[in-house]
Parts: sequence; structure tokens; C-alpha cells
Amino acid sequence: MRRLSLLSFWVTLWFFYWGLPLCIGKETSLTVIYTSNTLGEVEPCMTCPESGENGGLARRAQFIKMVKQEGKPIFILDSGNALAIDYFRQANEREKARKRAEVVLQIYEKIGYDALNIGETDLGLGIEYLKNLQKRIKFPFLSANLKERKTGRPVFHPYIVKEVGSVKIGMIGLLAPSLPSSLQKEIRTYFVEDPIKAALHWVKGPMSHCHYIFALAHLSSPEIDALAQRIPEISLIIGGRDRSFVFPKKIGRSLVVQTDAFGFHVGKINLKLLKRSLDWIDLLPRTLLLKNIEEIQKKIEEAKDGIEKEHLSKVKESLMEQANKLSDSKDRNRYENIFALMHPKLESDKEIESFIESHRDQLKRPIPY
Repeated sequence: MRRLSLLSFWVTLWFFYWGLPLCIGKETSLTVIYTSNTLGEVEPCMTCPESGENGGLARRAQFIKMVKQEGKPIFILDSGNALAIDYFRQANEREKARKRAEVVLQIYEKIGYDALNIGETDLGLGIEYLKNLQKRIKFPFLSANLKERKTGRPVFHPYIVKEVGSVKIGMIGLLAPSLPSSLQKEIRTYFVEDPIKAALHWVKGPMSHCHYIFALAHLSSPEIDALAQRIPEISLIIGGRDRSFVFPKKIGRSLVVQTDAFGFHVGKINLKLLKRSLDWIDLLPRTLLLKNIEEIQKKIEEAKDGIEKEHLSKVKESLMEQANKLSDSKDRNRYENIFALMHPKLESDKEIESFIESHRDQLKRPIPY
């Protein structure tokens, strides 16, 4: 009876522990910089649709340098199609694209990227070429579902795990299976497994010890929706295949984000993570309200007219009520997302500018045909 009572005690304790709201643990602050579909662009793309002279890796490098100065742990991630704009049937054009891709990767190393997911236009450079390139690059190429046909093994790293304090964060790379016919010859000794099947294998297995899982998902919007619904263990999904913005949205327990193409914008999401929390709340509306309240308070202090001061005080009171309604973030992960435009007035990183200038011969623009 004594053994039985002891067993009951531990079983009860176990259920009590896991039955609590899944938020036990110290809050962890983390910033994630994310890009996608930059398509081998190094400088502002003057021929891109609606470019407005925006973009450029030198500006991106300077922006990320400024973010690093904020002092938070930071991950810098690319969800795919970073290296090439298209597929290249002509050998001489493919060679130009390869040289250009090598410059992009060297700059990514200098910027401090943590991982790059492989997209379908990246595959146009040649899988064997990418495998050899990976040996020379310090950060990993990710793809959990691009596999060797003969062995079934992933061609690149299926996932990586990073630690922020005591929090383990796994990052998995996924590629859409619907590749264009022009790539079929390239992947004849490889295959792209269903992304949900592949993700389930890694998330439920080798990655199951991670507190959070981020997916770099070069998938279509319906595929991302299905991924989030099927695998709620994935906390953050960074999309990319549709080449358009996805403002933060919750699908099930997952938060989904995505930037536009050609490197015009860089995504920055500040996260405050509570270990094992499964819910998200957006802090940006409250942050903007608090900034407005600060500005109104300054106007109140400067106002000389009593009626104006009274009016401003009422506006401030109304905004404070709205901010208080948005302040209930207990037991939830919090996020604040911005899309930073790489505009012409933004300062550029001089080292990256010089590096680009010294590699002009490798940056001849390939013609995809």
C-alpha cells in the first residue's frame, strides 16, 4: 500500500505539472531577422517591378548591425530562393549565376546568417554544386525533405538546434514538392518528400526535446496552412514561396510571417517566450499606443491653453484604457513584428559595399533561359 501511495503521489504530481498552463519558466527574449526570395540580388534592383531603388545587401547588413546593438540574442534566417532568380539551361549563364551566388553567400557569412533554407530556384544552380558549396560555407543549408533517391537520406541538414539560455529552439527547412519541369532532370537522383510527412518525422522524433520549433517553409500558402494545422508543435513559420508579404497571423498554435521579394524589406520579429507556452499575443498595437500616450503627455506639458490641455488629457485617458485592454499577456508568448524597408536613405555597411565593388567580375547578371 505504501508503494502504491508513493506511485499515486508521483503520478498526481506529473499530471499537475503538465496540466498547468504551459508557461512555466523564465521569459526569454529573442529577435529573429528573416528574409526570403531575395533571388540573388546584391544591390538595389533597378529593373525589379516597383523597386523604388530599395533593397541591397549593404543596407541589410547595416540594419542587422543596428539590431545586434540592441543586445538581445538574435537569429538571422533565410527561408529560401536567396541565391538565384531562376533556372539556367545554358551552361554559361548557369556559371554566371553560380559566381553570383558565391558572392551572396560570402556576404551572408559576413552578416552572420544562422541558416539558409533551400528553395527551388536555388536548386537551379545544381544540387551537386550546392553540396560542394555547403562544405565551404560556415552556416548550414537546411532541407528536411529534399532526399537522395537511393538512400532516402536528406541532402542537406534537415534541422539545427540553437540554445538561448536554457531554451532549445529547433529550426527545420522545408521545400515545396511541386517543382517545375525544368528541374526534373536536375533532381533525377533525388526526390522531394511530402513536407508534412518529413516535418512530422523530425519534429516528433529528433527535435522533440526542443522547447520551440521554427520552420523555414518554402511552401505555398495552402501548404503552410496545412503544416500549421497538422503540426501544432511548430511555433513560428517563416514562409517565402509566394513572394509577397504575410503580416503575422495565427494558424492554430503557429505564428506565420513572410517578407516580399528581392530584399526590398527585411522582417524583424521580437519574441518574448515563456517556456512551453502555446499561445501568442501581438504587442505591437499596445507599443504604438504607449508611444502615442508619451507624445500626448509631452503636448499636455507644453500646452498653455486650459481647454487644449483638458482635451489632450481626455485623449490620453482614452488611449490608456485601450492600452490596458491590450495588456493581458499573462501565460502567453509575445511578439512584435516590423517590416523594415531597405530604402535609399538608409545607411549602408561600408565593408559590404567595398566587398561588392571588389567582386564586380563575379556579379555579372545571368539571363534565365
